[in-house]
Amino acid sequence: MRDPTLPFKKRTGLKLLASHASLLVCAALLNAFVFVSHASAQSTTREDAPPVYLGFDGAYGQKTNTAAGAIEFGLRQAIEDINANGGVLGGRPLKLLTTDNKGVTARGKDNFIELAQQKDMVTVFGGKYSPITVESLKEAHRLRMPIISVWGSADQITDSGYDPSYAFRVSLKDSWGVTAMIKRIVTQLKVSTACAILPNTAWGRSSDAVIKNQAADLGLAVPVIRWYNWGDSSFEASYAQCLKNEARALLFVGNEREAAILIKEIARRPKSERLPVIAHWGTVGGILHELVGQDLNEVRFEVIQTFTFVNNTRPLAVKLANAAMKAGGYKNVADIPSPVGIAQAYDAARLVALAVDIAQSTRGEDVRAALEKLPTYDGAIKKYAPAFTSTRHDALDASSVIFVKLTPEGGLVPLP
Repeated sequence: MRDPTLPFKKRTGLKLLASHASLLVCAALLNAFVFVSHASAQSTTREDAPPVYLGFDGAYGQKTNTAAGAIEFGLRQAIEDINANGGVLGGRPLKLLTTDNKGVTARGKDNFIELAQQKDMVTVFGGKYSPITVESLKEAHRLRMPIISVWGSADQITDSGYDPSYAFRVSLKDSWGVTAMIKRIVTQLKVSTACAILPNTAWGRSSDAVIKNQAADLGLAVPVIRWYNWGDSSFEASYAQCLKNEARALLFVGNEREAAILIKEIARRPKSERLPVIAHWGTVGGILHELVGQDLNEVRFEVIQTFTFVNNTRPLAVKLANAAMKAGGYKNVADIPSPVGIAQAYDAARLVALAVDIAQSTRGEDVRAALEKLPTYDGAIKKYAPAFTSTRHDALDASSVIFVKLTPEGGLVPLP
């Protein structure tokens, strides 16, 4: 387990290895946040009080990934705000511990166990990769440690069948997120036949189930569903099958590296063969714009989201946007990387703090029960009234869905 300061040192090293402008900016954002928070935050926690821990396991070691840094930024912003207002349990400060799974499921599971066994750990947050969170569920229930997904969308995370369930989510859920993607194809693209390209993972299987259960009823035929494995170097064969079956749009589930391969291959084709793409949000959880550059202008590529800083007047959203822009040197809120990670992590941490005070305990069983009994909380994304119940462990719903366009400069611009 790394000391809480090490993620920022880690990002400093990573930016030199990657030499990408966006990673440089993300590193600057996180480093600046640490400086600002230590220099200006006026904590009202007790100096002699032992900390209460929050854990986060992210894919920091992936060079193209911005989601982990965004989630950490949101968590640290929330922790600063909570500690400045007295912390939890009568003056105990919250403290963040992080681990790096490098996008590897087995490592993520081991990291979860390590974090969960830390004394006074109250919650471990799951990041970008649904399969890692899904594979950690057994350990979460064995160790009686709440796990909250603040990015992963696979239905299996909260539909695990455990009772009582220790899994919660402040994020998109595929059952309504992929449904929204299907609706987008039908209503905005005016398409009745599409194909899907999915990863051979828990995330892909979650998306596949939604397509098979919902597409026909929504007026969309999906005659071709193609599967790929992480590390595949081309989608040409799958894309050719889409064209052969007269698909007029593509529903794509993947992350930034896979999306970069797909976009480049589509952009090389004649315009008549360039299908519009409705993509899942892992595609913009990294530096996709740098990987593909101006090829973005050659492909209609729209991405699902649950949050945007653009034209957002919610007070906490404005506060987070200002903090991110100041720390990262952004001139436009649309340029803040992985905004859903920042906002969802912030709200989730604030909800956990409320639960700890309701529980008056750091025991996982007590915090889990308290998460089902939260008061109304007006967060960065929405007013949670309440966030969770004993029968619903998903804090967001389809009302939060928006779609964005990624610009070659990295901006995420909301679409009508």
